[in-house]
Amino acid sequence: MNYAVAMVNGTAALHIGLVLSGVCSNDYVITQPLTFVATCNAISYTGASPIFVDVDKDTLSICPIKLKNWLDEFAFIDDDLVCRHKFTHRIIRALLPMHSFGHPVKLNELIEICDKWNLSH
Repeated sequence: MNYAVAMVNGTAALHIGLVLSGVCSNDYVITQPLTFVATCNAISYTGASPIFVDVDKDTLSICPIKLKNWLDEFAFIDDDLVCRHKFTHRIIRALLPMHSFGHPVKLNELIEICDKWNLSH
């Protein structure tokens, strides 16, 4: 890609990233409970709601196993290949992980799960 955009801060960058990922009002975005407020603020700015999935004890970032288990229990893919919450039927649009305290997330595993569930990442 030959383009870059400068943002005033990380919250603004997260917000624009979510908008460009198609996150809309009334969507859900999966993130982790161990995070800075900017993560949830960016989700809120889009009109979406956060869903918290627990962290991995080694990375302190969202746990791929717990994410997979949560999606298996609480999500489904509808006829239009959209990921939805089983009980509310709201769209689960994206995953917003955070690298906690310099520990990188298990990105390859998370991408694989997101691809299976049609989640933006």
